[in-house]
Amino acid sequence: MANVQAPPSRWSRVLPPVITRFWARLKRLPWMRFAAGIVAGAPGLALTFVMRMVGLGVFLPEIAVDFTVGRIPGSIESFFIRTMGEGAKVLAIVIALVVFLLIPGVTALPYRWVEKRVRNRWLVFALYGLVPAAITLVVVLPLLDVGFLGSRTAAGTFGAGFSQLLGAFLSASILDYFLVDVAARHPEGFSLSRRQFIASVAILIAAAAVGVAGLSALVTRPARLLFASVQEMRAKAITPTDEFYVVTKNVLDPDLTPDVQEGRWRLTVDGLVTKTFDLTALEGRADSQEEIATLECVSNEVGGNLISTARWRGIPLANLLADVGIASGADWVAFTCADGYTVGVPLGKAMNPSSIVALEMNFERLRPKHGYPARIIVPGLYGMFHAKWLTRIELVKGPFSGFWQQKGWTNSDLLPGGERGSIRTTAIIATPAHNSVVSGSVTIGGVAFAGDRGISLVEVSTDGGVTWMPADLDPAQSPLSWVLWTFPWTPPGGGSYRIVAKATEGTPGSPGNAQESDPAPPFPNGAAGYDSIALLVSE
Repeated sequence: MANVQAPPSRWSRVLPPVITRFWARLKRLPWMRFAAGIVAGAPGLALTFVMRMVGLGVFLPEIAVDFTVGRIPGSIESFFIRTMGEGAKVLAIVIALVVFLLIPGVTALPYRWVEKRVRNRWLVFALYGLVPAAITLVVVLPLLDVGFLGSRTAAGTFGAGFSQLLGAFLSASILDYFLVDVAARHPEGFSLSRRQFIASVAILIAAAAVGVAGLSALVTRPARLLFASVQEMRAKAITPTDEFYVVTKNVLDPDLTPDVQEGRWRLTVDGLVTKTFDLTALEGRADSQEEIATLECVSNEVGGNLISTARWRGIPLANLLADVGIASGADWVAFTCADGYTVGVPLGKAMNPSSIVALEMNFERLRPKHGYPARIIVPGLYGMFHAKWLTRIELVKGPFSGFWQQKGWTNSDLLPGGERGSIRTTAIIATPAHNSVVSGSVTIGGVAFAGDRGISLVEVSTDGGVTWMPADLDPAQSPLSWVLWTFPWTPPGGGSYRIVAKATEGTPGSPGNAQESDPAPPFPNGAAGYDSIALLVSE
């Protein structure tokens, strides 16, 4: 009998031969098992997320991102922050989620091989529940530096084990349903038609477009400090708590809700001291004091919005150190926080009368995202030194390098202020907005800040830095706060104007160093250079 060649498929008539052969090989792979593994893994991962949020488990993508962030060199980290802003952290989370969804897809591929050798549905189910959980607890978690069985996570060994077992068995049950029950009802299997393939690709493209759009919205969001008017700027001279900037190394901040903390929080003061003590409450002390202080993130760009001012109330740090007695040799104070964050300051800075362990912010208890139940406020240093979720104060022989300094941030002591982490003097143009169209007279306004060194002068140029005129300064709210400035301007004519601002530290009548003019990126010692905007003046 003569061989009869099958007629060419519709695919072969539409696609080139190379693509047709590639598609034929691709179709032979167990994609349905791979897809079933991903679909089964998603609910298990979601369950561990929920358990993490209620403090009963661990969420692997969070641990993986924290592990990675903690080991990326500061220069690389700064590049991603500068180019993507908050989108960098979102991208890291998305990548971690994809990885931990692909893993169950890969582990589902040998399902039929395991099934043929075990020959017992319930044993296969048990294997697909126990083995992934065991690998996570015994191998993955130690590799991610949270201890054997997750012993160094907030949930502890029991919480880590319980959440991973539940998540793995939930995924195993869904995988079992797909690859046993569903497969039994469809013994002929599944095969994508051309129309289904095109529809699937379209759905994937649409999903990718939505994801890219979401990330782009974060990446391109305005990063400048901006007020709608001078009136709003003055009304927000003390930043509303809801608008105060937040920067954290964490994917999910530590679970420190008030009802939990009342029974769990401890502040230990120890190290090179004459006596050690643990505090469970600071609110009852009579020596609390108030400080109006501006905080600025070291990763803030020139003109950026990672700068805010609040009214803080707490206990002078010097008083707590006096209570324990400072032993000979101690010259630095190290802070440890509930999320594992560490940072240190020189003893002289800690003993400054304005350094406090803050308990309140803008007349209310600290909110969790701002460091509840206690945080450090130290004058003159970037925000990375104002440790949140404080759990330990330790006197040490320094210098002490904390979390960010170990990655290269603020290691220079050659900047204004004479110590590592000193805030660089800056003037920010905060109103009107960049590229605004104005007509007639306009009042330009902004803030100037030099840490605890004060502001003596702000100058504005409306011709791109050729000529300069002094701005009007509002009285400083405190020696630790930013200074608001305004500059009334009547344009000489229509066109585009480049507005530039610069500041000089010190106090009125006693000027200090002028702001650095040479541009510098935030890494490693904070950004430098003059802030500028463009204003378009209509005829």
